[in-house]
Amino acid sequence: MKIYAIRHGLTELNKKGIFNGHIDEELSPEGIHKAKIIAPSIPKSIKHIYSSSQKRAKQTAEIINSELNIPISFHDELIELSMGTFDGQIFTEERKIIHKSLQYDWRPYGGESIEDVKNRVLKILKEIQLLPINKDGEILIVTSGGIIRLLHFLETGMLLGDIGNVSLLTFDLDKIINNSNM
Repeated sequence: MKIYAIRHGLTELNKKGIFNGHIDEELSPEGIHKAKIIAPSIPKSIKHIYSSSQKRAKQTAEIINSELNIPISFHDELIELSMGTFDGQIFTEERKIIHKSLQYDWRPYGGESIEDVKNRVLKILKEIQLLPINKDGEILIVTSGGIIRLLHFLETGMLLGDIGNVSLLTFDLDKIINNSNM
């Protein structure tokens, strides 16, 4: 099953280079503007939007859905990873390297490990894969850069660099789930 994933629009913390993680913030005016610009270019073959329940993703999903007018649902499993006490702090080069390498374990700081995030994301993806309504159409996942980076790794086994806000990527859901069972 082909799926699309888009990173939420720009936020004030994104602009400042601060990791927002589980901080539930809204889009900046620029983020709203860019989401409105990309909305008309989202494929019309998409039949359902699955969005993170965080405000920044919800707003992005709702802006996109103003063009598509399709079913939309919000899921905690698709929220950004938590760095615990590092949420809300400057995203240092060291933390960026750890984050992009998918070798993180922020549990000692009250956050999540890569396995924690992988397990919750795979849970919702398996549910999405089994829903009969998704068999004949494509879906859109609106989420954060960390989750998109994980999807890419699960599909290809390769790391992904920077992901711009409102970047749209394509994935093979079956391949992601099959690769995760290895």
